[in-house]
Amino acid sequence: MGDLESLFEPGNEFTQSQWRLRSRSCAVTDMIGAAAGISLYAVAGIDSVVSWPSNQVLLSDPSLSTLAGVLLIPTWVWLLFSMGMVSRQTQSWSLSRMSARSRTCFVAAAVVCVAVVAGGFVLGAAKGAVRILPGPRYQVSTLDINHSAWTTVPLSQFHLWQASFVREDGFFMVFGLVAATGFIALLHLRRESTHASR
Repeated sequence: MGDLESLFEPGNEFTQSQWRLRSRSCAVTDMIGAAAGISLYAVAGIDSVVSWPSNQVLLSDPSLSTLAGVLLIPTWVWLLFSMGMVSRQTQSWSLSRMSARSRTCFVAAAVVCVAVVAGGFVLGAAKGAVRILPGPRYQVSTLDINHSAWTTVPLSQFHLWQASFVREDGFFMVFGLVAATGFIALLHLRRESTHASR
């Protein structure tokens, strides 16, 4: 425990970064973080695209937002903490240091992300909430109707607004992509550090 505590003493930035990059448990956590980012990217993107032809959604806006919070909050806290520990290495790191295949995958993922977010806004995206009351009564709360007061709407309008809210959540793809890219970069730096120490 003493060795671990000594890593965080002032002046030990190089030791901290080397420990962070060579730690097996940190590498496993990075893989989990990358998987979380990719999962959010995929779920938000698929949910948005599914809503395009028929205003039906796989996950409602509250469910998608909850999933994003569960995946993003711990993932981003760990990513920012990790980037701080290896700040010297990350300052000089760029996508060009990764393999051509990895760069191609990143560019393709970024293009898909832009297309899905832009497509969602073209078809209609909005911020708000929906709920179903006994009856059933379908209600919507959004600035575009009655200044966000809960308003009863027909089922077809309920689906339309729910799809609009999910399309607006397409931005979660961006956060997922950035998180996944950050963890993949950390894993790449770990691989370089391990090879350099041999």
